[in-house]
Amino acid sequence: MVKKVKGKIAIFHCGFIYSGGGERIVLEEAKGLTKRGWEVRVFAPTVDKRKCYPEMVKEVGVKMFFPSIFNKLPLRNALRMISSSFLAPLLAINFHDIDVFVGANQPGAWIAFCMATMLRKPYMVYLNQPNRILYPRAVDREFGWYTTERDYHFLYKLLQRLNIFLVKLDWLSVTKAKSLLVNGDYIGNIIANVYGKEVVYAPAGANYFPNGLVDVFNGHVNVLVQKITKPYLLITNRHDPQKRFDYVISALAYISKSVPKLSLIIPGPFTDHTQELIDHAKDLGISKRVKFIGKVSERDLQKLYRNCAVYCYPSPDEDFGLGPLEAGGWGVPTVAWNHAGPTVTVKDGVTGFLADPYSVKDYGQKILTLMFSSKLRSKMGLTAWRRTKSIFNWEKHVDILEKEILRVLGQ
Repeated sequence: MVKKVKGKIAIFHCGFIYSGGGERIVLEEAKGLTKRGWEVRVFAPTVDKRKCYPEMVKEVGVKMFFPSIFNKLPLRNALRMISSSFLAPLLAINFHDIDVFVGANQPGAWIAFCMATMLRKPYMVYLNQPNRILYPRAVDREFGWYTTERDYHFLYKLLQRLNIFLVKLDWLSVTKAKSLLVNGDYIGNIIANVYGKEVVYAPAGANYFPNGLVDVFNGHVNVLVQKITKPYLLITNRHDPQKRFDYVISALAYISKSVPKLSLIIPGPFTDHTQELIDHAKDLGISKRVKFIGKVSERDLQKLYRNCAVYCYPSPDEDFGLGPLEAGGWGVPTVAWNHAGPTVTVKDGVTGFLADPYSVKDYGQKILTLMFSSKLRSKMGLTAWRRTKSIFNWEKHVDILEKEILRVLGQ
């Protein structure tokens, strides 16, 4: 018996060229809605199936608007982004059977607006943050926009010249949506102020796993062909200067004599910024204790989470902070800054610690507190696991999204 489809949804994201939080959200939404009986198609201007959650991208079946035209051209990611945005109205015919569009971040929101307008269909917008080209954070102004992706750096320089024009198009595509969903209350309040539109809070989630006891202070874990000795700290962000890995490297140097066996593990594809971090560790005399292990599979990533002593989230101005929730799904406490998104995903003194911004000394002391008290670490880890399971899980996120889809469709 053929299972009846609830409806057809198209989700448009800005791109899948690295394994980031925004990409994870879209992929989990597609998986969750599909399980509930929806037909979901995910498209983006540019997709790199090797760099962005390879297993999940394949499972969801993410596609590009222009699959092969730009493959051999320089700046192909930027060209795909521009062409998809300009030609969105003409591409609408390929989506004539879609019931509702979801634009996830720009230009996803703009593309959804164009197609929905052409086809006279409803559309929704999900934002992790306001458009960072138009509304940069302090850290964006300091380091630039996607500085480790040269295509996007070129795009940033180009679009800066069209700023006034783009502000109007951005505002139009967001405010005309039937529903504006946002990634939690911290960034949600910022988005509401920018666009002057009521928002629906739909914070990202994380998977939670059996909370069995794991000795994170002794032994080793095998990842790829490497044997990683415990205990270790873990960072899982992409290697961009905005993520400020240097804070944790400096904190490790500060506490190194107190915990001589503690190392820092950093997975993820190398970027132009990675060598600067390697040099920073070398300058501090701890290069052997800071290990960049390269791209890992989803299975190995979860293994790293499960076995780490402390998860570190050093990004100074993050909109949400998915990493602490993913760590919490394995019962691992987090140390982050007492600022911005992590104030939502980390409960200070309960599921981890929020250090004084941006004191490397205090950050290091917070790590030491967890390292010197296995009982406290276990207690915080268990609370983090329970909080992820009850508040920040993907089922709850998809519940909110599906409810809004049904409301927009009048069901």
